[in-house]
Amino acid sequence: MSKAQGSVRIGPISLFSLIILICLAVLSVLSVSTAQATFASAQKQAYYTEATYANEIAAQEFVAKLDETLIGVALSDSGDPLEAVASALPENAALEGNTVTAQFVSDGGRTLTVAIEIDGSGGYRIVEWRTSTQWNLDESSISLWSGSN
Repeated sequence: MSKAQGSVRIGPISLFSLIILICLAVLSVLSVSTAQATFASAQKQAYYTEATYANEIAAQEFVAKLDETLIGVALSDSGDPLEAVASALPENAALEGNTVTAQFVSDGGRTLTVAIEIDGSGGYRIVEWRTSTQWNLDESSISLWSGSN
């Protein structure tokens, strides 16, 4: 008596393995795509943060020079504080009445606007310290899918 040889049926196992491989491939593509998008977003955030800090440093230096000018007028006890400030203003600042307004703009459109009110005794008060971003819609920069970079 001869025993019938059993055959190993590979069909269902192969089909299941193929489905698992396809799922893993799709997940790996999605993972790489998400990583690239996250990296691009982090780079943009770093750029805007760097621009914001550069504007903050420039504004702090501006206020320090203004403070130095006002202290010099107060110590010498001569002259009008507004005249001294008007002569020491950089090109990005303007004096209107008793308020000095300055704007610090970075390359990426980040703007820091500072307004300082000077009183008659040579003191000052910061009235505005506002950061904003200029929105430039560049049609060529809109990319929902970067493809295979």
